[in-house]
Amino acid sequence: MPLWRHGSVEGWLAPRPFALGVFAVWIAGIASQLLLTGDVIARAGLWPFIIAQAALIAVWLVLHVRRLRDAGQGPAAAIGIALIYGLSIGLLLMLVAFFTHPDSVAPRGGEGPASNAVIGTLLVVFLFNIVFTPDFGVFSTILKGLILIAFMPAAISLIFSVRTGLRKRVP
Repeated sequence: MPLWRHGSVEGWLAPRPFALGVFAVWIAGIASQLLLTGDVIARAGLWPFIIAQAALIAVWLVLHVRRLRDAGQGPAAAIGIALIYGLSIGLLLMLVAFFTHPDSVAPRGGEGPASNAVIGTLLVVFLFNIVFTPDFGVFSTILKGLILIAFMPAAISLIFSVRTGLRKRVP
């Protein structure tokens, strides 16, 4: 098979190669979060993360369209989920751009990576406390809803990948 055909949505994909490909895409997606570290953003901006996410969404879409074709289904659901995931990445990029913009925060003297790690850890502890506290009032309910909305595109794509991989092959 020519190399250019690997990126094409033409063809079929059996369940096992599909599962391996989707697993590799998820691992690469998790690893691509390292492109949002301060050093990378300071040197190259958000472009490496944008390019990595665009490539991962394209590979995810090719894998799912081929697997759906193998199962006798149309590609509309996979295209819709890829668009939703792409929109969520766009929102994440706007949030990261807002927080990493040099004019968004006044510079503080003496702040180093250790204090950033402590602040990040305290933020995570605070969020877990709010999420797992039975009743924290209206603020907790709103925050839990926003956290749920933020994780929905990843959860939807994961569930869709599992369901797509479990579909029976059409002869």
